[in-house]
Amino acid sequence: MRTRFEKCLLNLMTGLLLLCCATAIAQQREAPYSYAHPQTLAGASVPQLVLKAVDQSSLLASDSRQLEAAGENAEKRLRVATPNRINVDTDDAGLWIPLDDGGRLWRLQLNSAGATDLRLGFDRFEVPAGVTLHLISPSTRNYAGPFTAADASPDHQLWLAPFAGDTLVLELHVPPGVQLPAHAVHLSSAGSGYRNTTGAGGFTLFGAGESGTCNIDVVCPLGAPYSLEISAVAKFYFDTTEGTFLCTGTLMNDIAQDFKPYLLTANHCINTQAEATSMSLIWNYESSTCGAHGGGSTADTQNGGATLVAHRADVDFALVRLNSMPSSAFDVAYAGWDANGTATAGSIGVHHPSGWVKAITQNTHTLTTVNNCIGTGGSSTATHWKTGPYAQGTTEGGSSGSALLIPSNAPGGIGGRVIGMLSGGGAACSGNVPNTLTDCYGKFSVAFDGASASQRLSDWLAAASDTIFRNGFELAGAATTAEPPAVRSVPSAVRPASKAVQ
Repeated sequence: MRTRFEKCLLNLMTGLLLLCCATAIAQQREAPYSYAHPQTLAGASVPQLVLKAVDQSSLLASDSRQLEAAGENAEKRLRVATPNRINVDTDDAGLWIPLDDGGRLWRLQLNSAGATDLRLGFDRFEVPAGVTLHLISPSTRNYAGPFTAADASPDHQLWLAPFAGDTLVLELHVPPGVQLPAHAVHLSSAGSGYRNTTGAGGFTLFGAGESGTCNIDVVCPLGAPYSLEISAVAKFYFDTTEGTFLCTGTLMNDIAQDFKPYLLTANHCINTQAEATSMSLIWNYESSTCGAHGGGSTADTQNGGATLVAHRADVDFALVRLNSMPSSAFDVAYAGWDANGTATAGSIGVHHPSGWVKAITQNTHTLTTVNNCIGTGGSSTATHWKTGPYAQGTTEGGSSGSALLIPSNAPGGIGGRVIGMLSGGGAACSGNVPNTLTDCYGKFSVAFDGASASQRLSDWLAAASDTIFRNGFELAGAATTAEPPAVRSVPSAVRPASKAVQ
């Protein structure tokens, strides 16, 4: 696995190249067909679909009022776009252009005045091999893609990460000899962004609006002992009827250590299969140097959604299995966990505050047991850990679902294991330092057991064994379906017969 320095150096180099040489970087990917064949567009007027305009200041003000009203009971998922439910089928919308080689090109322009970015969801993307989709900014010539059937979920939906700008062109290329079935592509959703999820720097740069200045970059000394756990953390977008939201999740090890891509997050982020299907993840979005507080790359994007396998409202956890493995180029790790339910002397959090670059938070107070501070789950009690006030860093909207870790200096070699999932709270920055408020994290030990497999973690991470903890591991080689990579193997522990998991 790369060191934190190597990863951050790569992020810095990528960011600088993207800022300075957008066209050159674009050429390293497969460019849209029209870029290499501009003559195909001569005289072609692209039809435009006009979406609702965005009043960014009004939306941000409304969000701020809701956050203030919630106070110490605020959940920490973050809405980043308003919804537009649309009905666009390539059979009856847009423009088809016949090509000289016998292929075809389909184009449509979307516009949402005032939007900082657009997030597209196709409830049907069932295309044959060779067909590619690109998103293109007509003003900057930046693009995203190509997207193919491999980027879709098993039920042939395609949900993409936000794309910068209030106007974009969809371009679908059907090569010669390929027959596109009727109604193979249907666009059903276009989220109009208002939090600048791609940032002023352009395509694949920056995050969802700068987080508070008291946040600590994971590349800072505080993050040094948690290299493995940091590499297991991603931010992700998902859609609900209220729009597009952003949360944080952690890739989890299981007892078989067999690379099943289980991602742990919060129930108030993901609690339906539709929400899980709509997930798109960003890995390794981190500052390149301590204190930079920005400048990372969002190039390590994973589409394809996930399958919801277990969730529960009282302890506020959700476990999904990603529908595809993270690319071996992303160099991810799988975090360990501990279901003992023992209060530790302090804790660590790794997350994406405001969807911004990955941050690390230090709590030096011994954990105490509390009820769910965001009020989900009815009358259940003692389901959560209380953390804070924090010594370093904080949490913000977008941090929801992120893992609570045992500090690295804990006795017995248990440091770094996951013991909770963030629900919310009142913690925030007060200028350059954390405020004096606290958060609550659902207890991993409570989520470990439950009434059925769909309401507990043990069936998925520990199978039928009596294991109560599992350490994390990092990949030692590129993962392939034919030959799994080597791992740094660690022993599991067996629950004593008299031990009651809390």
